[in-house]
Amino acid sequence: MRFLLFLVFISGVCFGSSKDLWSCEEASWKEEPQLENGIFTAAIKTTCTIREKKTNGIAWLSARLQKEFQRADKYEIHRGPTEIQKNFLKGVKYDLTDKLSEDGSDIKIRQDVELLSDQLTKLEYHTVSTAIDASGTASYLRQVSFDTQVEARKDDYHLNIQNRVVVERPWFALGFLFKPMSANITEEKFEIARNRLIQYLLSESSFDK
Repeated sequence: MRFLLFLVFISGVCFGSSKDLWSCEEASWKEEPQLENGIFTAAIKTTCTIREKKTNGIAWLSARLQKEFQRADKYEIHRGPTEIQKNFLKGVKYDLTDKLSEDGSDIKIRQDVELLSDQLTKLEYHTVSTAIDASGTASYLRQVSFDTQVEARKDDYHLNIQNRVVVERPWFALGFLFKPMSANITEEKFEIARNRLIQYLLSESSFDK
C-alpha cells in the first residue's frame, strides 16, 4: 500500500541542496484519517519557507511545469492547454493522464490540472484525478488530489501544500490495521513529495542543462 501519495512535480531529482536553505512546519491533518464503509480518506497539509530566491522564479516555474507536461513518455494530453482565470490569476487547464510506475504497479491517472500565476509573486498548482487505471495494490486507489500555492516574497518563497487521498480497503485487509497503516503511509509519502517540490524550486539551473 505504498502508493497513497505519488503525485509529485518531477521524479528522479537529486537531493543535493543544503537543508539550511528551507524549513517546513510539521505536517498536520486538514482532514483526519477516516475509514467508513470500506473507504479510507485523509487530507494532509504543511507550510514551508525556501530561503533561496530565483530571479523571475515564479515565471520560470510556471514555464517549466508547462514544459514538463509535454513529455510524451510521462504524460498524455487529452485536452489543453485551455486558458483560464481564477482568484485574479491567469493560467491554463489540462485534461491529461500521468503515467507512473510504483512498487511494481503500472498506474495511469487521468486528472484535471490547473496552473495559475501572476508571473511575478504567486503561483497555484491544482490537480484532481478523474479516473485511475492501475494494477496490483494501486488498483484500490480511488482518487488523489494535490494543491500547492507558491508565494514569492522579498527574500524567500512561502509554500502551502496539501494532498488528499481516497482508497478502497482491499477485502483481505483488516480494518483496524488498514486505517493506521494508510495514515502512516500518507504522511511518509507526503514528506517525500514535499521534499521533491522544494528541490525542484532550489534546482533551477539543473533543469536547463
